[in-house]
Amino acid sequence: MAAHDHLVFCLQAAYTVGGHSFSSAAIEYVILKMKPPVHRPQIALLLALHKLKVSEELRKSAIDTSEPLVAFALSTGMYSSPAVRIYKAKRVREELQEAQHDFIRASVGLSSKGRLLVPKMLHCFAKSFVDDAKLAVWISHYLPRQQAAFVEQCISQRRQSLLGSRNCGILPFDSRFRYLFLPDQLSL
Repeated sequence: MAAHDHLVFCLQAAYTVGGHSFSSAAIEYVILKMKPPVHRPQIALLLALHKLKVSEELRKSAIDTSEPLVAFALSTGMYSSPAVRIYKAKRVREELQEAQHDFIRASVGLSSKGRLLVPKMLHCFAKSFVDDAKLAVWISHYLPRQQAAFVEQCISQRRQSLLGSRNCGILPFDSRFRYLFLPDQLSL
């Protein structure tokens, strides 16, 4: 499926919740108050072209304020999306934080030259909290101790050998089709 076709499909796909039909785009951008992702500018364009109709029922269902961690809960069926998870209302905050940790651990890597490789989605999310110069350190806080130490060692070596060089490489968004299911979620 071409990236454009996938985007149009996401705008048209609908779910019935409590007897009301909501498009996936309405759920994401109206109910959950997500902003169109910076790493996927074509979404903002398609949303503007399709002009989401916001009914009173949709307004009633919307949350009061946006929650940035929801970005790690929305799997759009693309390779760069987070894993599909099931959330429980009692633990949703903790489970969103776990989803963020899992996404960082699964998607961040190191190049052969010791450069931290960061997915575009994570880079855009992190911009709200940290500047690019401190991105690698921020990410290392979410990694297991041994991996974090290795990342910090590689960054330190890069600083010594190439003054002023960028420590992170940003991986482009990959729109190939994929839904990732975590093994512990399959038994629920």
